[in-house]
Amino acid sequence: MSSPALMEDLVEEILLRFPPHEPACLVRAALVCKRWCRFISGPGFRRRFRELHRTPPLLGFLYRSLIDSDGANLTRFVPTAAFCSPQVEIRSWRPLDARHGRVLFRSPLEISDLEELMVWDPITDEKRKLPIPPRNAFSWTAAVLCSGAGSCDHLDCHRGPFLVVFVGSDSVETFIYTYSSDAAAWSKPICIQDAEGRFYSLMRSPLVGNALYFGFSGTNKALKYDMELREMFWIQLPSTCSNLGLRVLTTTEDGRLGLVTADGNKIYMWSRKAGSNDAGWTQNRVIELERLLPSDSILTSPDVLCFAEGIHVIFVRSNNVLFTIDLKACKVKKVCKGKGIRAVVPYMNFYTPGMGVQLCLVFCFKMFTSNILAANMKFG
Repeated sequence: MSSPALMEDLVEEILLRFPPHEPACLVRAALVCKRWCRFISGPGFRRRFRELHRTPPLLGFLYRSLIDSDGANLTRFVPTAAFCSPQVEIRSWRPLDARHGRVLFRSPLEISDLEELMVWDPITDEKRKLPIPPRNAFSWTAAVLCSGAGSCDHLDCHRGPFLVVFVGSDSVETFIYTYSSDAAAWSKPICIQDAEGRFYSLMRSPLVGNALYFGFSGTNKALKYDMELREMFWIQLPSTCSNLGLRVLTTTEDGRLGLVTADGNKIYMWSRKAGSNDAGWTQNRVIELERLLPSDSILTSPDVLCFAEGIHVIFVRSNNVLFTIDLKACKVKKVCKGKGIRAVVPYMNFYTPGMGVQLCLVFCFKMFTSNILAANMKFG
Protein backbone atom coordinates (compact mmCIF):
# COMPACT_ATOMS: atom_id res chain seq x y z
CA MET A 1 0.00 0.00 0.00
CA SER A 2 1.10 3.55 -0.75
CA SER A 3 1.88 5.72 2.24
CA PRO A 4 -0.31 8.80 2.86
CA ALA A 5 2.73 11.05 2.30
CA LEU A 6 3.36 9.50 -1.10
CA MET A 7 -0.28 9.98 -2.08
CA GLU A 8 -0.13 13.61 -1.03
CA ASP A 9 2.98 14.11 -3.16
CA LEU A 10 1.21 12.59 -6.17
CA VAL A 11 -1.85 14.76 -5.61
CA GLU A 12 0.36 17.84 -5.43
CA GLU A 13 2.17 16.97 -8.67
CA ILE A 14 -1.17 16.49 -10.43
CA LEU A 15 -2.68 19.73 -9.12
CA LEU A 16 0.41 21.70 -10.03
CA ARG A 17 -0.12 20.73 -13.66
CA PHE A 18 -3.64 22.09 -13.87
CA PRO A 19 -3.76 24.72 -16.66
CA PRO A 20 -3.31 28.24 -15.23
CA HIS A 21 -5.64 29.74 -17.86
CA GLU A 22 -8.48 27.67 -16.37
CA PRO A 23 -8.48 28.75 -12.69
CA ALA A 24 -11.89 27.12 -12.13
CA CYS A 25 -10.18 23.72 -12.16
CA LEU A 26 -8.24 24.51 -8.98
CA VAL A 27 -11.32 26.04 -7.39
CA ARG A 28 -13.28 22.83 -7.99
CA ALA A 29 -10.37 20.79 -6.63
CA ALA A 30 -10.33 22.94 -3.49
CA LEU A 31 -13.96 21.99 -2.88
CA VAL A 32 -13.20 18.25 -2.82
CA CYS A 33 -12.28 18.31 0.87
CA LYS A 34 -10.94 20.61 3.57
CA ARG A 35 -7.46 19.09 3.30
CA TRP A 36 -7.23 19.84 -0.41
CA CYS A 37 -8.59 23.34 0.16
CA ARG A 38 -5.95 24.11 2.80
CA PHE A 39 -3.26 22.67 0.57
CA ILE A 40 -4.24 24.53 -2.63
CA SER A 41 -4.78 27.85 -0.83
CA GLY A 42 -1.42 27.67 0.95
CA PRO A 43 1.45 30.00 -0.04
CA GLY A 44 3.78 27.06 -0.77
CA PHE A 45 1.49 25.61 -3.43
CA ARG A 46 0.85 29.01 -4.99
CA ARG A 47 4.59 29.64 -5.26
CA ARG A 48 5.31 26.24 -6.84
CA PHE A 49 2.39 26.67 -9.23
CA ARG A 50 3.78 29.98 -10.46
CA GLU A 51 7.34 28.66 -10.66
CA LEU A 52 6.21 25.74 -12.83
CA HIS A 53 4.13 27.75 -15.30
CA ARG A 54 6.19 30.98 -15.19
CA THR A 55 4.13 33.08 -17.62
CA PRO A 56 0.85 34.31 -16.09
CA PRO A 57 -2.28 33.63 -18.15
CA LEU A 58 -4.67 36.17 -19.60
CA LEU A 59 -7.55 36.31 -17.11
CA GLY A 60 -9.41 39.10 -18.88
CA PHE A 61 -9.16 42.59 -20.27
CA LEU A 62 -10.52 46.06 -19.64
CA TYR A 63 -11.86 48.33 -22.32
CA ARG A 64 -13.37 51.77 -22.44
CA SER A 65 -16.62 52.54 -24.25
CA LEU A 66 -19.42 55.10 -24.36
CA ILE A 67 -22.88 54.72 -22.86
CA ASP A 68 -25.41 55.81 -25.48
CA SER A 69 -27.97 57.16 -23.00
CA ASP A 70 -25.89 59.92 -21.41
CA GLY A 71 -22.59 59.70 -23.25
CA ALA A 72 -20.60 58.91 -20.11
CA ASN A 73 -17.44 56.85 -20.28
CA LEU A 74 -17.56 53.33 -18.90
CA THR A 75 -14.73 50.88 -18.32
CA ARG A 76 -15.68 47.21 -18.35
CA PHE A 77 -13.75 44.16 -17.23
CA VAL A 78 -14.33 41.17 -19.52
CA PRO A 79 -13.05 37.80 -18.25
CA THR A 80 -11.40 35.52 -20.81
CA ALA A 81 -11.15 32.68 -18.30
CA ALA A 82 -13.42 31.44 -15.50
CA PHE A 83 -12.34 34.33 -13.31
CA CYS A 84 -14.83 36.56 -11.47
CA SER A 85 -13.50 40.02 -10.75
CA PRO A 86 -15.17 41.74 -7.77
CA GLN A 87 -15.98 44.72 -10.02
CA VAL A 88 -16.85 44.38 -13.70
CA GLU A 89 -17.78 48.01 -14.43
CA ILE A 90 -15.84 51.11 -13.39
CA ARG A 91 -17.61 54.30 -14.38
CA SER A 92 -15.58 57.17 -15.84
CA TRP A 93 -12.12 55.92 -14.82
CA ARG A 94 -9.94 55.27 -17.89
CA PRO A 95 -7.55 52.27 -17.95
CA LEU A 96 -3.95 53.11 -18.83
CA ASP A 97 -1.88 50.04 -18.06
CA ALA A 98 -1.78 46.68 -16.28
CA ARG A 99 1.26 44.73 -15.17
CA HIS A 100 2.38 42.43 -12.34
CA GLY A 101 -1.19 41.91 -11.09
CA ARG A 102 -2.21 45.57 -10.96
CA VAL A 103 -4.27 47.89 -13.16
CA LEU A 104 -3.63 51.63 -13.49
CA PHE A 105 -6.43 54.13 -14.17
CA ARG A 106 -6.68 57.88 -14.66
CA SER A 107 -9.73 59.86 -13.59
CA PRO A 108 -11.51 62.34 -15.87
CA LEU A 109 -11.92 65.93 -14.78
CA GLU A 110 -15.67 65.52 -14.31
CA ILE A 111 -15.03 63.48 -11.13
CA SER A 112 -13.10 66.25 -9.39
CA ASP A 113 -11.22 69.44 -10.13
CA LEU A 114 -7.92 67.58 -10.08
CA GLU A 115 -7.00 64.47 -12.00
CA GLU A 116 -5.94 61.39 -10.05
CA LEU A 117 -4.42 58.01 -10.70
CA MET A 118 -5.71 54.78 -9.19
CA VAL A 119 -4.02 51.39 -8.82
CA TRP A 120 -6.43 48.46 -8.58
CA ASP A 121 -5.99 44.75 -7.78
CA PRO A 122 -8.83 42.90 -9.59
CA ILE A 123 -8.44 39.80 -7.40
CA THR A 124 -8.67 41.48 -3.98
CA ASP A 125 -10.52 44.63 -5.18
CA GLU A 126 -7.99 46.76 -3.30
CA LYS A 127 -7.71 50.34 -4.64
CA ARG A 128 -5.14 53.01 -4.00
CA LYS A 129 -5.48 56.56 -5.29
CA LEU A 130 -2.59 58.92 -5.84
CA PRO A 131 -2.34 62.46 -7.21
CA ILE A 132 -0.60 63.19 -10.46
CA PRO A 133 2.76 65.00 -10.20
CA PRO A 134 2.64 68.75 -9.45
CA ARG A 135 3.47 69.91 -12.94
CA ASN A 136 1.27 70.97 -15.82
CA ALA A 137 1.46 68.74 -18.87
CA PHE A 138 -0.51 69.22 -22.08
CA SER A 139 0.00 65.50 -22.80
CA TRP A 140 0.82 62.59 -20.50
CA THR A 141 0.44 58.90 -19.80
CA ALA A 142 1.65 56.46 -17.14
CA ALA A 143 2.62 52.85 -16.49
CA VAL A 144 2.51 50.60 -13.41
CA LEU A 145 4.97 47.87 -12.45
CA CYS A 146 6.48 46.00 -9.52
CA SER A 147 9.06 48.03 -7.60
CA GLY A 148 11.65 45.30 -8.14
CA ALA A 149 11.28 45.24 -11.91
CA GLY A 150 14.97 44.61 -12.55
CA SER A 151 15.45 41.83 -9.99
CA CYS A 152 12.02 40.36 -9.18
CA ASP A 153 10.77 37.17 -10.85
CA HIS A 154 7.19 38.55 -10.62
CA LEU A 155 5.78 35.24 -9.47
CA ASP A 156 4.23 36.52 -6.26
CA CYS A 157 4.69 40.29 -6.08
CA HIS A 158 1.25 41.65 -6.92
CA ARG A 159 0.59 42.52 -3.26
CA GLY A 160 4.03 44.04 -2.67
CA PRO A 161 5.33 47.56 -3.33
CA PHE A 162 4.86 49.05 -6.78
CA LEU A 163 6.00 51.94 -8.97
CA VAL A 164 4.05 54.26 -11.25
CA VAL A 165 6.03 55.94 -14.03
CA PHE A 166 4.45 59.21 -15.21
CA VAL A 167 5.69 60.71 -18.48
CA GLY A 168 4.48 64.05 -19.77
CA SER A 169 5.45 66.95 -21.97
CA ASP A 170 4.80 70.67 -22.28
CA SER A 171 5.76 73.10 -25.00
CA VAL A 172 9.46 72.92 -24.10
CA GLU A 173 10.50 69.56 -22.66
CA THR A 174 9.53 66.00 -21.82
CA PHE A 175 9.74 64.87 -18.20
CA ILE A 176 9.31 61.71 -16.11
CA TYR A 177 8.29 61.27 -12.46
CA THR A 178 8.30 57.96 -10.58
CA TYR A 179 5.89 57.22 -7.73
CA SER A 180 6.94 54.72 -5.06
CA SER A 181 4.22 53.06 -2.99
CA ASP A 182 6.76 52.56 -0.20
CA ALA A 183 7.57 56.27 0.02
CA ALA A 184 4.03 57.36 -0.98
CA ALA A 185 5.62 60.20 -2.95
CA TRP A 186 6.82 61.20 -6.40
CA SER A 187 10.51 61.41 -7.22
CA LYS A 188 12.21 64.48 -8.60
CA PRO A 189 11.72 64.70 -12.36
CA ILE A 190 14.22 63.92 -15.07
CA CYS A 191 13.87 65.97 -18.25
CA ILE A 192 15.05 66.31 -21.82
CA GLN A 193 14.77 69.55 -23.75
CA ASP A 194 12.55 68.24 -26.49
CA ALA A 195 8.80 67.72 -26.95
CA GLU A 196 7.94 65.43 -29.84
CA GLY A 197 4.15 65.55 -29.70
CA ARG A 198 1.27 64.05 -27.78
CA PHE A 199 1.72 60.86 -25.80
CA TYR A 200 -0.63 58.23 -27.13
CA SER A 201 -2.46 57.24 -23.93
CA LEU A 202 -4.38 54.46 -25.72
CA MET A 203 -1.09 52.64 -26.31
CA ARG A 204 0.28 50.59 -23.43
CA SER A 205 3.94 50.92 -22.56
CA PRO A 206 5.88 47.66 -22.99
CA LEU A 207 8.58 46.71 -20.51
CA VAL A 208 11.74 45.36 -22.14
CA GLY A 209 14.42 44.52 -19.60
CA ASN A 210 14.78 47.60 -17.40
CA ALA A 211 13.31 49.97 -19.99
CA LEU A 212 9.77 51.25 -20.57
CA TYR A 213 8.74 52.47 -24.01
CA PHE A 214 6.11 55.15 -24.63
CA GLY A 215 4.43 55.87 -27.96
CA PHE A 216 3.18 59.10 -29.51
CA SER A 217 0.48 60.19 -31.91
CA GLY A 218 1.43 62.38 -34.84
CA THR A 219 5.10 61.39 -34.84
CA ASN A 220 7.19 58.42 -35.88
CA LYS A 221 9.19 58.25 -32.66
CA ALA A 222 8.93 56.53 -29.28
CA LEU A 223 10.49 57.35 -25.93
CA LYS A 224 12.73 54.87 -24.15
CA TYR A 225 13.10 55.27 -20.39
CA ASP A 226 15.90 53.28 -18.77
CA MET A 227 14.76 52.93 -15.16
CA GLU A 228 18.13 51.69 -13.91
CA LEU A 229 20.12 54.56 -15.44
CA ARG A 230 17.24 57.05 -15.07
CA GLU A 231 17.81 58.26 -18.61
CA MET A 232 15.51 58.96 -21.58
CA PHE A 233 16.19 58.47 -25.26
CA TRP A 234 14.19 59.06 -28.44
CA ILE A 235 14.08 56.12 -30.83
CA GLN A 236 12.92 56.11 -34.43
CA LEU A 237 10.11 53.77 -35.48
CA PRO A 238 10.14 52.00 -38.88
CA SER A 239 9.79 54.62 -41.62
CA THR A 240 7.59 52.32 -43.70
CA CYS A 241 4.85 52.32 -41.04
CA SER A 242 4.62 56.10 -40.59
CA ASN A 243 1.47 56.39 -42.70
CA LEU A 244 -0.27 53.26 -41.47
CA GLY A 245 -3.05 53.02 -38.88
CA LEU A 246 -2.83 52.57 -35.13
CA ARG A 247 0.57 51.31 -33.98
CA VAL A 248 1.19 49.19 -30.91
CA LEU A 249 4.58 48.76 -29.25
CA THR A 250 5.15 45.16 -28.17
CA THR A 251 7.75 42.71 -26.91
CA THR A 252 9.14 39.92 -29.07
CA GLU A 253 9.65 36.26 -28.16
CA ASP A 254 13.38 36.81 -27.71
CA GLY A 255 12.89 39.80 -25.41
CA ARG A 256 13.31 42.72 -27.80
CA LEU A 257 11.11 45.68 -28.62
CA GLY A 258 8.54 45.03 -31.31
CA LEU A 259 5.85 46.91 -33.17
CA VAL A 260 2.53 45.80 -34.70
CA THR A 261 0.24 47.75 -36.99
CA ALA A 262 -2.50 47.12 -39.53
CA ASP A 263 -2.95 48.35 -43.09
CA GLY A 264 -6.03 47.27 -44.99
CA ASN A 265 -6.60 43.63 -44.13
CA LYS A 266 -3.00 42.91 -43.21
CA ILE A 267 -1.07 43.07 -39.95
CA TYR A 268 2.60 43.98 -40.10
CA MET A 269 5.06 43.04 -37.38
CA TRP A 270 8.54 44.49 -36.78
CA SER A 271 11.30 43.77 -34.28
CA ARG A 272 14.03 46.17 -33.24
CA LYS A 273 17.61 45.09 -33.59
CA ALA A 274 19.62 44.89 -30.39
CA GLY A 275 22.26 47.56 -29.99
CA SER A 276 22.45 51.29 -29.54
CA ASN A 277 19.54 53.71 -29.44
CA ASP A 278 19.85 54.12 -33.21
CA ALA A 279 19.37 50.40 -33.86
CA GLY A 280 17.25 49.62 -36.88
CA TRP A 281 14.09 47.61 -37.42
CA THR A 282 13.28 44.42 -39.31
CA GLN A 283 9.88 43.50 -40.66
CA ASN A 284 9.57 39.82 -39.84
CA ARG A 285 5.93 38.89 -40.39
CA VAL A 286 2.79 39.78 -42.32
CA ILE A 287 -0.58 38.30 -41.28
CA GLU A 288 -3.46 38.08 -43.76
CA LEU A 289 -6.59 38.86 -41.76
CA GLU A 290 -8.89 37.64 -44.54
CA ARG A 291 -7.74 34.12 -43.72
CA LEU A 292 -8.38 34.50 -39.97
CA LEU A 293 -11.36 36.79 -39.39
CA PRO A 294 -14.95 36.10 -40.45
CA SER A 295 -15.82 37.67 -43.80
CA ASP A 296 -18.41 40.02 -42.26
CA SER A 297 -15.81 41.34 -39.81
CA ILE A 298 -13.48 42.89 -42.39
CA LEU A 299 -16.01 45.21 -43.99
CA THR A 300 -13.98 48.00 -42.41
CA SER A 301 -10.23 48.18 -42.04
CA PRO A 302 -9.17 46.47 -38.78
CA ASP A 303 -7.15 48.24 -36.11
CA VAL A 304 -4.62 46.71 -33.73
CA LEU A 305 -5.47 48.04 -30.26
CA CYS A 306 -3.31 46.18 -27.77
CA PHE A 307 -0.75 43.46 -27.11
CA ALA A 308 -0.53 41.02 -24.19
CA GLU A 309 3.10 40.66 -23.12
CA GLY A 310 4.53 37.21 -22.60
CA ILE A 311 1.77 35.23 -24.34
CA HIS A 312 1.98 37.06 -27.72
CA VAL A 313 -1.68 37.80 -28.18
CA ILE A 314 -2.90 40.92 -29.96
CA PHE A 315 -6.31 42.59 -29.76
CA VAL A 316 -7.80 43.59 -33.11
CA ARG A 317 -10.96 45.67 -33.58
CA SER A 318 -12.94 45.34 -36.79
CA ASN A 319 -16.53 46.31 -37.56
CA ASN A 320 -17.30 46.98 -33.85
CA VAL A 321 -16.05 43.52 -32.88
CA LEU A 322 -12.97 42.87 -30.75
CA PHE A 323 -10.90 39.76 -31.47
CA THR A 324 -7.82 38.22 -29.91
CA ILE A 325 -5.25 36.67 -32.22
CA ASP A 326 -2.76 34.17 -30.82
CA LEU A 327 0.33 34.93 -32.88
CA LYS A 328 1.97 31.59 -32.09
CA ALA A 329 -0.98 29.35 -32.94
CA CYS A 330 -2.67 31.77 -35.39
CA LYS A 331 -5.96 31.25 -33.55
CA VAL A 332 -8.68 33.89 -33.47
CA LYS A 333 -11.30 34.37 -30.76
CA LYS A 334 -14.16 36.84 -30.65
CA VAL A 335 -14.14 38.37 -27.16
CA CYS A 336 -16.37 41.45 -27.29
CA LYS A 337 -18.81 43.39 -29.46
CA GLY A 338 -20.01 46.97 -29.22
CA LYS A 339 -19.56 50.52 -30.44
CA GLY A 340 -16.75 52.74 -29.28
CA ILE A 341 -14.39 50.00 -28.04
CA ARG A 342 -11.04 51.57 -27.20
CA ALA A 343 -8.32 51.76 -24.54
CA VAL A 344 -7.99 47.97 -24.30
CA VAL A 345 -5.78 46.81 -21.43
CA PRO A 346 -5.16 43.05 -20.91
CA TYR A 347 -4.99 41.72 -17.35
CA MET A 348 -2.58 38.84 -16.78
CA ASN A 349 -2.07 37.12 -13.46
CA PHE A 350 -2.12 33.75 -11.73
CA TYR A 351 -5.30 33.01 -9.80
CA THR A 352 -5.39 30.27 -7.20
CA PRO A 353 -7.80 29.96 -4.27
CA GLY A 354 -6.19 31.81 -1.40
CA MET A 355 -9.04 32.90 0.82
CA GLY A 356 -10.49 29.58 2.00
CA VAL A 357 -13.74 27.78 1.28
CA GLN A 358 -15.88 30.91 1.32
CA LEU A 359 -14.17 32.40 -1.73
CA CYS A 360 -14.30 29.05 -3.51
CA LEU A 361 -18.04 28.74 -2.91
CA VAL A 362 -18.69 32.28 -4.14
CA PHE A 363 -16.52 31.67 -7.19
CA CYS A 364 -18.23 28.40 -8.09
CA PHE A 365 -21.69 29.90 -7.50
CA LYS A 366 -20.89 32.65 -9.99
CA MET A 367 -19.64 30.12 -12.53
CA PHE A 368 -22.72 27.95 -12.00
CA THR A 369 -25.16 30.82 -12.47
CA SER A 370 -23.28 32.19 -15.49
CA ASN A 371 -23.36 28.76 -17.14
CA ILE A 372 -27.13 28.56 -16.59
CA LEU A 373 -27.61 32.02 -18.10
CA ALA A 374 -25.45 31.10 -21.09
CA ALA A 375 -27.42 27.90 -21.65
CA ASN A 376 -30.73 29.77 -21.47
CA MET A 377 -29.53 32.34 -24.00
CA LYS A 378 -28.35 29.59 -26.34
CA PHE A 379 -31.38 27.33 -26.20
CA GLY A 380 -34.11 29.65 -24.94
